[in-house]
Amino acid sequence: MLKVVALLLALGAFCAADTLRYSGTRTADMDFLHKQKKIFDLMLYVRQADLIDAEWYDIGRNYNMESNMDMYKDKNVVQKFLWWYRQGMFLSRNAIFTPYNSEQLFEMKMLFDLFYNAKDFQTFYKTACWARLHMNSGMFTTAFTVAVFYRNDCKYMRLPAIYEIYPQYFFDSNVIQEAQYLKMSRGNRGATGMGNIETYMVTANYSSKYMMPYNDDEYKLDYFMEDPSMNAYYYYMRQMFPFWLSSKYGMPKDLRGQFYYFFHKQLMAKYFLERMSNGLGKIAEFDWHKPIYPGYYSTLMFPNGVSLPQRDRYSKVPYYKYKYLKEINALEMRIMDAIDSGYLIDDRGKKIDIYTPEGFNMLGNVIEGNVDSCNRKFYGKYDALARDILGFNYDYENKNYVIPSALQCYCTSMRDPAFYMLYKRIMTYFFRYKKYQPQYTESDLQVSGVKFESVNMDKLYTYFDTCDTLINNAVSVENFKNGMSLRLKARRACLNYQPFTYKININSDKEMKGMLRIFLGPAFNDVKNDMVYLQKYYNYFVEMDRFVVNLRPGSNNIERHSSESMFTSPDMMSSDMYYDKLNKAISGSEPFMYSERMFGFTERFTLPRGKPEGMKFKMFFFLSSMEEGNTNMFEIPMYGKIMFDGKPFGFPLDRPMYAWNFTIPNMYFKDVYIYNRQSDKERMNY
Repeated sequence: MLKVVALLLALGAFCAADTLRYSGTRTADMDFLHKQKKIFDLMLYVRQADLIDAEWYDIGRNYNMESNMDMYKDKNVVQKFLWWYRQGMFLSRNAIFTPYNSEQLFEMKMLFDLFYNAKDFQTFYKTACWARLHMNSGMFTTAFTVAVFYRNDCKYMRLPAIYEIYPQYFFDSNVIQEAQYLKMSRGNRGATGMGNIETYMVTANYSSKYMMPYNDDEYKLDYFMEDPSMNAYYYYMRQMFPFWLSSKYGMPKDLRGQFYYFFHKQLMAKYFLERMSNGLGKIAEFDWHKPIYPGYYSTLMFPNGVSLPQRDRYSKVPYYKYKYLKEINALEMRIMDAIDSGYLIDDRGKKIDIYTPEGFNMLGNVIEGNVDSCNRKFYGKYDALARDILGFNYDYENKNYVIPSALQCYCTSMRDPAFYMLYKRIMTYFFRYKKYQPQYTESDLQVSGVKFESVNMDKLYTYFDTCDTLINNAVSVENFKNGMSLRLKARRACLNYQPFTYKININSDKEMKGMLRIFLGPAFNDVKNDMVYLQKYYNYFVEMDRFVVNLRPGSNNIERHSSESMFTSPDMMSSDMYYDKLNKAISGSEPFMYSERMFGFTERFTLPRGKPEGMKFKMFFFLSSMEEGNTNMFEIPMYGKIMFDGKPFGFPLDRPMYAWNFTIPNMYFKDVYIYNRQSDKERMNY
């Protein structure tokens, strides 16, 4: 079953060998608890505006924004919003919201600015209560989520997981229908638990269960592509650095382009290892002017009941997307020209050298097409345009009838095999840039007097567990109180792994502080020399962990648990358990602990699936020195404080490495085997 953990584990970023952590764990005071409860309540049954017994209902109904104009930092923001609202120009409540529609995005940004400009928490909360009643729920959810991330008075507060807010984006329509039937019938299929709370369980499957006639091999990976926690991870990563959000709101400007690259690079490397585990080859290339191989067969429905657009295998770009083909080709040529020439053209026609320390970040901004791009007019919004074409959805002039594709919703992007084809294409631009960068020399890589002596670890296992997800928001309730006494859950098979421990021995001739990086990559039978991986297959390695070690002269034994990885975190605590803890803390019956870190890559996917008989992979260990004055600490919403040691993302596997003509004792390769345990549960449910 879904692994239940304390809400927020101590921050897992960059641990020392003695497991000291930047934990940031705190005990909540009453002010924090009451704010957190208010924020949490606003997102429960978010599509219903008729819950008259909810606290936010009366507040929102009676709040007058115009008479409280002085409670906002910028009155123009309020005036602009109210004018737009009184003209009846906002998105209708039942429409489907997507940030990839320009009209909808413009309106959502107005709502976000309204939230962000509230001078204090009470004004913010009252504004949110009003918006909860009057605005489109998808637009409200997006604006409110990002506002909570970036408002100082909401720091370290969490929202219900997005798969609990909108189960429709994560579970097939038959699961949603069954949940609605159970809610209406309240038959003997439910079990009454503690506190007179009714609990019902719905069995959920993956798309491959409905696609046997198609025999589409891409859907062998549906346990990865459709995992709710994985899709939530992608959603939150894109919401932490929204392409529409300016750095003036506190976003680390120097990171967003690099982060866009590294986040997707890690995801693609992880996906490739899962492909290998399932006997699939490399991701196919595609041509905008030729049939596109993978289909997208969805059994999802949007919250308003409309089905997601589909795409048959080997389909050509539909005629109504032809108008975008010239533009996408032009943008690709401009990006290639910039990489090959070494210069971007800014909005004043000035050349900007990108082969500088800041250049890679600028390239990332241009490819994503975010608001920090040096020239959005010339380089466009490549990421958004590519999603529009590949999604095959119809172009609607009326924003209220837009039906976005799976690629145009962060919650569903990873479900479409075309997502991985697109980001393979995007990664080729970054890899082309990396290929032109100077090669690492021996002095760049070697730490004198330091040598890996050995690395040992437990046997590596994966298995299929069962995960339960709260799907209450899939149904309508009579009132807020009744809603809180109901538990509807979907149960699905999910990949998990057996935690393991790294036991590393490093010999040093001096006392020093270093950064130890651990990577996992593919093993190919035709490759006899480990160094070939660093040259040809560096981009297929996923960074598993990174942490600080303090070495003493002599032999150093370092133990590191897989669960301590700075990149991963357990599945989020379900809302019903979290809410119960919150109420107990408010009543004074138990303390409430919270942390700076709320989210990370799904820990269950620490290891790729592997095979029952064992599958060979390569682990790569690298130790670099921590140079004084070259480290920076950044704080990212939900992710907490992260230290950067002045090295590029993914170092030293961020570019091809030609290291066969010199010896680097501070690097180490190890062959590992990953075993997937078969079980009755897997054979029955998967």
